[in-house]
Amino acid sequence: MTAVSVMRRNMAHRALPTYQAPSSTTGAPSQDVPSHVGYPESNYAYLTRPGPYMPPLEEEHDACGAVLSNIAQQVPEPTYVTVNKGYNVFTSEEPFQCDITHNPNGGLLSGLQIAYETWGELNAKRDNAILLHTGLSASSHAAAHPNHDAPGWWEKFIGPGKALDTDKFFIICSNNLGGCYGTTGPAHINPADGERYAMRFPLVTVQDMVRAQFRLLDHLGIHRLHASVGSSLGGMQSLTAAALFPERVNSCVSISAAHRAHPTAIALRYMQRRIIMSDPHWAGGNYYDNTFPVVGMKHAREVATISYRSGPEWSDRFDRQRIEGAKHSFQPEFLIETYLDHQGTQACLRYDPNSLLYISKAMDLFDLTEGFATPEEALERIGCPTLVIGVQSDLLFPVSQQQELVRLLRRSGNRRVTYFELDALYGHDTFLIDVQTVGAAVKGHIEHSAVTDI
Repeated sequence: MTAVSVMRRNMAHRALPTYQAPSSTTGAPSQDVPSHVGYPESNYAYLTRPGPYMPPLEEEHDACGAVLSNIAQQVPEPTYVTVNKGYNVFTSEEPFQCDITHNPNGGLLSGLQIAYETWGELNAKRDNAILLHTGLSASSHAAAHPNHDAPGWWEKFIGPGKALDTDKFFIICSNNLGGCYGTTGPAHINPADGERYAMRFPLVTVQDMVRAQFRLLDHLGIHRLHASVGSSLGGMQSLTAAALFPERVNSCVSISAAHRAHPTAIALRYMQRRIIMSDPHWAGGNYYDNTFPVVGMKHAREVATISYRSGPEWSDRFDRQRIEGAKHSFQPEFLIETYLDHQGTQACLRYDPNSLLYISKAMDLFDLTEGFATPEEALERIGCPTLVIGVQSDLLFPVSQQQELVRLLRRSGNRRVTYFELDALYGHDTFLIDVQTVGAAVKGHIEHSAVTDI
């Protein structure tokens, strides 16, 4: 690729907030259970009594917190909150046909429920809307608003004067089809028999998710988007929106994503699914009235956490530091082990394992070029100004994929493509952390029609 615009940024020596490990791994289920999907609180009794999940000793967590507080090189953690209030619900009684027809009932859903949240005001012309797509495990709660004041997963990117400027734009973010934060998914009731879908829910594709989002846009009376913006799975969706609905997308932003899943990422997500499905409590997905597969979910998230960050960050942040006073055992001893243990525990409290199975599989199946004679033919419908951002330390979406995507877009006829490649320490999660660089690139792209050619 010639004259590639590369933005290098080494953030290892920035003064950043300190991560604090919890003093206890137990908590009140009512505070953490996504109650809007109707999970019985009794399923979470493992949080307050001995059970299959065995957390590290409390004193080890206390020691871990003390050590983490004194680490010089710290980074902020992504903010994910349990969403059980403050979102809007769009209910469509029109049947929804999923792409994969060898599903139960031929992949046909009798209707849809979509949870979504908005920020800013839709203008009189209804042409200032930005559709923000989420990652695998995120909810519609991207930022705080009057109906839900808890910080969201893109809190520092949304608001007056920020990357997604609410003084100028109307931002919409919805929970994905197949998710567990209010949108129709495996935990929902199948109206045909009054039972939860569980694994009878149809396999969904990224294209299905985007078509569901555009059904929501139709409901809101938004014919054309000012921009489609997304990271990770959301970046896949953003590209898909521009390809499926070129007449309705004015500009596209894809961050830490690609036009097809990488085999390394497929392997890692496959392992996460196998870990969950190997938990005896998974029970073929029929656990909603019994004990959740918390051990499988915990370990799956630990694997995911490793893939979300980078080896250089682990060295810089944790190195081989041990918990003070910890004895040699098979409990977490190194600081990095306790960090992973904490991340896995938190995932048990906020996400439905079946939703992880479905949405991760949709990511693996994603390939915008499938079924076309050439990749260029597949991407030629993406003719709008497009911003592609890659991160050199990203394990899930290596920068070679973003570089290939940019080349294919240009060869397909799109001359309005901008590419930024970041030399950041935080791997795939950079899009959640680097407000200054990622935010500036996104803001510049969506606010200005002139896009620098590569």
